[in-house]
Parts: sequence; C-alpha cells; structure tokens
Amino acid sequence: MSERLFIRLGRNTEQACSWLVWSEQEQEIIASGELANAQGLATLTERAGNRPIDVLVPASAMTLTSVNLPEKGQRQALKALPFMLEEILADDVDSMHFTVGPRNGDALSVVAVAHEQMQTWLNCLTEAGLKVKRIVPDCLALPLQECQWAAMRFGNELLLRTGSGTGQSLPLSWLPLAMKQLVTKDEDISVASYTDLELEGVELKPQPLDLPMLVLARGILNAPINLLSGVYTPKREYSKYLMLWKNALIILGVACLLALVNKGLTIHQVNNQIADLKAQSESIYQQVVPGNSRIVNLRSQMESQLRALQGQGSGAEFFAMLDGLKDAFKQVPELKPNTLRFESARNEIRMQVSAKNYAQIEKFKEIVGRRFQLDGGTMNSGEDQVTSTLTLRSK
Repeated sequence: MSERLFIRLGRNTEQACSWLVWSEQEQEIIASGELANAQGLATLTERAGNRPIDVLVPASAMTLTSVNLPEKGQRQALKALPFMLEEILADDVDSMHFTVGPRNGDALSVVAVAHEQMQTWLNCLTEAGLKVKRIVPDCLALPLQECQWAAMRFGNELLLRTGSGTGQSLPLSWLPLAMKQLVTKDEDISVASYTDLELEGVELKPQPLDLPMLVLARGILNAPINLLSGVYTPKREYSKYLMLWKNALIILGVACLLALVNKGLTIHQVNNQIADLKAQSESIYQQVVPGNSRIVNLRSQMESQLRALQGQGSGAEFFAMLDGLKDAFKQVPELKPNTLRFESARNEIRMQVSAKNYAQIEKFKEIVGRRFQLDGGTMNSGEDQVTSTLTLRSK
C-alpha cells in the first residue's frame, strides 16, 4: 500500500502529537494535523484504516551515542553493552532499553531509552487501537543527503543528526553553546539544512523547505534504528508449521548460552576493569563534591548535582557565567579553583580558589570584577599557597 500514516509523539501524554498521511505513489499529502495531547490519538484509528503506521519519538527523551566495539566478537560483547554505557547514563542501566544501530569502523551506534518511557508511548498507541511495527528517534529520520549532518527546526527545538545512527534534539536557545562543544576547529562538516537557520563552524547545504512532518515521513523508512527491538519486538503470527521449529530454537538458545559461558573469563576481566574505572570516578566525585562520601548510584548523584547547578532551567546562565571566567583563568594560570557551586535562586557562583601568593588572587579579582559583582572572602595563607572564597553575580 502506497499510503502510510506517520505520527510523532511527545515525551508524555500531555504534549502535542503531529500526524500526516502521505501517498508515496502520488507524492502528495492526503491529510495532516496536530493533536493537543496523546488522548486524541484515538481519533486517528479510522484514518489509519489498513495503512501501515510509522511512529516518531523525540530524541530528547533518550540518549543516542556510540561505543568502541570491534566487529569481531560483537555478539558476545553486546551482553556487556549496558555496563559500558553506565558512566554516561543518568538512570540505572537495568531500567533502560538498548538498541544498536549501524557501525562506522569500530564505532557502534547505540540508543538508550528508559523502559518507563517506552511503556508510556506503547500504552498511548495501544489504548488508541494503533498497531505499529516501527518507532524511530525523530532526528534519525532526517535524510543526510550525502552530508555528514542534517538539521531541521521542529517547534522550539532543533533536530540534529550527527551521523548514520547518532543525533540529538536541542533547545534553540542552547545552540550557540552546543555548537562550540560539537564542532572542533579542524573539522569540515557539511549539514543538510531543512530550515532557514545559522550554525557556526559548519557548511550549510539548504534543502527544499517542506513541512517538518513531510521531511521526517520521507526519511523514516530509511532510518537505521527501530526501537521496537528486543523485548519490544512486535509479535508475529507463526503458522503451525513454523511452530515445529520451537524445539530447535530452544536448542540453539542453549548453545548460545554455553558459548557465552565459555567467554565468561573475558567478560570477568572486562568487569574488573569497569570496577576499577568506577572506583576512580567515585574518588574524583568525592573530591569535586566534598562532604558527599556516601555513593549509591554515581551517575544519578552526578546528575542531581548538575541539576542543582542548573537551577531547574537556569543552566544557560550558569554556562554563560563560566564562559565569562575563561579570560581571568587564562591571565592568572597559577590560580586554581578548588570547589565551585552555582546557587540558582541568586544566580551566583561560589568558589574557593588557591594560588601561590596574595598578588595572584588580587589580580584574578580585579579581572573578574570588570564583568561580575564580586564579594571576596578572607584570604588564608598556608605553607605554600593562599586560599580565598569568592562569590560572583552577573551585573
């Protein structure tokens, strides 16, 4: 059937949902619209009819990344994949669903999304009577058109595809800071742009300006990742003849299990290395966050500290203030920050610094005072250094 129904869900049931019916044969939009929330999905049941249904979900609700995993022995190593990503995920890996995508050399693309988030989307579709066989992160539906990246504005966010199986969704207000982190000076990056926008450090190659849902609809069928994998793979209706192979499949599963057991020593060594790295990370965390000696879930606690710094939405102010301190640290390289805390309620940074002498701290305060309101605490002299506590506020 040449006509398909495309739906883009929100992160939760209260967010708006976009939809579009597209005829591939006629190359035209049959119908399109936007629902106020997920409760309205039931109105699409009749419109869906016997058409295939493809679903897009926000990349902001998941983590799209890549891991260095050689192709040789990949099948066995995939069992340890959640633990390889544990350090970059905020949630417990046991609560996450992992889907692998295409590889580029030894780099294997991976999508991690919480089971709770998957259940939210699937429940919305099930309650509306919509049966789907494909759920794709929206940024991966952007056609690359022989470019390294692809970008398109969707509402107040920018969908950014940074590779065959990687990408992200960024608030438009974060773009200047984000692009500085994503683009290095020596990179020549071409971007297929489906929106009139300006991005620093890359070469934009304008594409035809169509409806955002139409752009995603045209690209979703070539998307390299389908989140309906593993435990979420749609059930198939096997005939009674195929069911005869059930015992053979069980034997095959046992054989795979035995193969994994034979590789147990290697995995054990990997786990020991992971444990060593985790111990080092915990030691660094305790140095950066003094007084917080009890660590239950390092990733969650670091995320909590970051949220405290960001002040529930004032993260842009925090990063802007950090950017304003760069020149002062460059001009006084001997001065080092010992601790740093951002108070969102007052939009102020409190930090303890150390230097070799009083003059260096005074010079740092003079430079910083040109841009910030500065309150300097008492300077204390030790055996080989001088410490002081500084409080900075934006003017």
